[in-house]
Amino acid sequence: MPMSFPGMVDERERALHAIHAALDAGFTLLDTADIYAPSWDTMGHNETLVAEAVRTYSGDVADVVLATKGGITRQDGEGWGRDSSPDGLRRAAEASLARLGRIDLYQHHRHDPSLSYADQMITLGSIRDAGIAATIGLSNATRAEVDLAVEILGGPDDGGIVSVQNEWSPRFREDADVIDRCAELGIAFLPWSPLGGSDQAHDLGSLRQDFAAVADRIGASPQETALAWLLARAPVVIPIPGITRAATVASLVRAEALALTEADVAYLDASPSDDLSMYPEAEPRSRLR
Repeated sequence: MPMSFPGMVDERERALHAIHAALDAGFTLLDTADIYAPSWDTMGHNETLVAEAVRTYSGDVADVVLATKGGITRQDGEGWGRDSSPDGLRRAAEASLARLGRIDLYQHHRHDPSLSYADQMITLGSIRDAGIAATIGLSNATRAEVDLAVEILGGPDDGGIVSVQNEWSPRFREDADVIDRCAELGIAFLPWSPLGGSDQAHDLGSLRQDFAAVADRIGASPQETALAWLLARAPVVIPIPGITRAATVASLVRAEALALTEADVAYLDASPSDDLSMYPEAEPRSRLR
């Protein structure tokens, strides 16, 4: 996603190099979305970038999972909305497929409050059944929504929901019940903004003395420590940190190899998450209807 921020759109070669470096290092999941774009009239920018990176990569990409999301809209003047109607979500998925070339995982981005969640899940399943996407998942879903989706579409063993992409980080830990449910069902949990988002990631060490303290003890950066803590949460957890440069890839590799002690994990688990009232712009979690 950061590769499609307005300040990065002129750094296309740097972005492609970073994706290639990640593939060289053995990473096999590239997460994008149709709305990741510098403006409302450049929808699909990030998907096009990812497709170019995969197309121009010199190695084998057969095992690389191309994951994208749909259901959020952007209109003239940067008006944001939802459209998970059968026609709207199908059009979004088909447009993503045209840009990416293939969709290995299509995730319902956010609940459309004008429709029942059950109806939206039926539409998501139709995208899978039509062969537009190989597998399907959810994003920004509550425990109740995960359960309803699995009831309607099945879980990983039934060709149904294989992933849930929710926010989870040192600052935001509201979905412990969702992670636990995903672990029970064998559904991948993909924490977005795993380092707290662009406003916290670079300054994590100064903002979070708890993570800085563990990082100093194990000889890692606070960011690497946070990712290792996320990975220790459950076997199904797969963090998706955003990068914009190849140099970051080596840090991600180090994070994956870190082994925190049980005491480290317990200490970080007990550290407080942020007071969400600090973020009035944050969107309320959707609710079933």
